[in-house]
Amino acid sequence: MKSISISQTVSCHICPVRFYLELNEKNREEPENYTIAKQISYHLGEDAGRGGSLEDKIWDEIKTVNPEIDDSLYETCRTWIQACRGNSWRKASENDVKVSSKKYNLYGVADRFFETAPHIALMRMTPAPETGVYNADRVRCALFSICAKESLHVDADEIIVEYVPSGVHRICRVSPRDRREALAALKKAGRIAAGTVPMPRRTERCSTCYLKERCIDAPRKLSDIMRHREM
Repeated sequence: MKSISISQTVSCHICPVRFYLELNEKNREEPENYTIAKQISYHLGEDAGRGGSLEDKIWDEIKTVNPEIDDSLYETCRTWIQACRGNSWRKASENDVKVSSKKYNLYGVADRFFETAPHIALMRMTPAPETGVYNADRVRCALFSICAKESLHVDADEIIVEYVPSGVHRICRVSPRDRREALAALKKAGRIAAGTVPMPRRTERCSTCYLKERCIDAPRKLSDIMRHREM
């Protein structure tokens, strides 16, 4: 079976139909907010700078990464940098570290890596919840924990989740429940990748999903297709 990425597995945990629709997508555009948060994350733990120099430096990098980004988003970039200045951050020893698990046919890229525990930090482009981390991020952390232990040989039971827009970082202590949900999402993703069509389930997220216009209304079984042809 083809390897599945951690981000794909989390998508399957959130919504199996979303994972199903994304399977064959190619060259999907990177969200502008992701580009902003990602570039800011490279500078976390550095000297904040003065007189807006850091804002200009990061924005210049963002414009290099995505020359088509809307200039109006400079204010978003500036606001997020200011939010991050309100907290203390560790300087990463490495960025974009690949992790994988042969056992589970899984792979991903850790945004930031540290020589001492917690070893991994994951960048998020969403505002932080009031407390803790989102359930989907707990599953994400469990998957990274599995991969990091196997491929990097480090203890990854604690992972830092960095909500850049809020300037907040929180430690996720991976629990047995998180691992169970991660394994369940992996199994479900494997079945869908092998050809199973997922049942749609309507939730609050549907109204804001970028794939809502393409969402399938009902599962299609071979018997349904044959019956339609006979009519």
